[in-house]
Amino acid sequence: MRFHHIRWLHIWAVVTTGLLLIAVAFPQQWTGTLTSARMRFASAGRAFAQSPEAPARLEWLGWQFFRLTSPGGKIILFNPSLNDPKAAFVNRESPLNLEQIDRVDLILISSGHADDQGMAAEISQKTGAPIITTFELANWLVAKGVASDKILRGEPGSRFDVGGIKVQVVNSVHGSGAPTLPGSLPSAVYGGPALGFIVTLETGLKIYHAGSTALTQDLKLYAQLYKPHVALLPIASGLMPDEAALAAEFLLTDNPNLHSVFPQHHASFLPPELRGDVFVKEVAARRALAGRVKAFNPQPGQMFLITTRETKG
Repeated sequence: MRFHHIRWLHIWAVVTTGLLLIAVAFPQQWTGTLTSARMRFASAGRAFAQSPEAPARLEWLGWQFFRLTSPGGKIILFNPSLNDPKAAFVNRESPLNLEQIDRVDLILISSGHADDQGMAAEISQKTGAPIITTFELANWLVAKGVASDKILRGEPGSRFDVGGIKVQVVNSVHGSGAPTLPGSLPSAVYGGPALGFIVTLETGLKIYHAGSTALTQDLKLYAQLYKPHVALLPIASGLMPDEAALAAEFLLTDNPNLHSVFPQHHASFLPPELRGDVFVKEVAARRALAGRVKAFNPQPGQMFLITTRETKG
């Protein structure tokens, strides 16, 4: 051991002496090399510190249907009602039909109502995407032909992690009856409790789809606990535009993150007082939201780029 220790001391002494001789013989080159190395290191550090957050893409596709594409390329569908003649509810303002859906990573459906679940069963069968919904509605979906292992059964309070996409299931004050299946008794099927979803993407961006909820103090709890950055709020079922604006205010409770709100569960063929532009005005009229939360009135198919700081569209 003593011999090896002495040998390494000799090597260290030779290397150190060599570097010293180089520095004395070529002072300018040596100084330039060190300066260049320091500059490259500092530049890399600044680039890392200032690198922008990759945005998620959010598209409103009519009624309650949103398609969310994460920065990592994961595609999440909320309440995917399509403009398809085979659908129980035809989302006639959506630019998409079933043939145009080719890749999906996760489907979230808030209730068994035909306009809420949309064509989730058919999309799952076509793409293999898993569905998060209630235990009760899962049985109905299996009867519709969805593979049982493609359904993640939950309830308000459940949490899931699907390929790095985190989903917090919350309550929605709404019904959840599913349509009658062929060959069954002519009555609606109980679909379990209605749901909302708070989705957290790879960057930490949190988006809350409220389903068809009515106004509830629960929204303050969701703000305190989960702190969403973006909320998708119904304005023609459960909530009206003025109530949806108050819901946005509730979502600010101990929540510095909220910066954007979008209307859903509405269409251009509804009465004028139940449209997106009215919601935007109601949000603008609430002083607690002024300068903090921006409301958008998207057109079907319009895409927005969203980060934890802002929405662009």
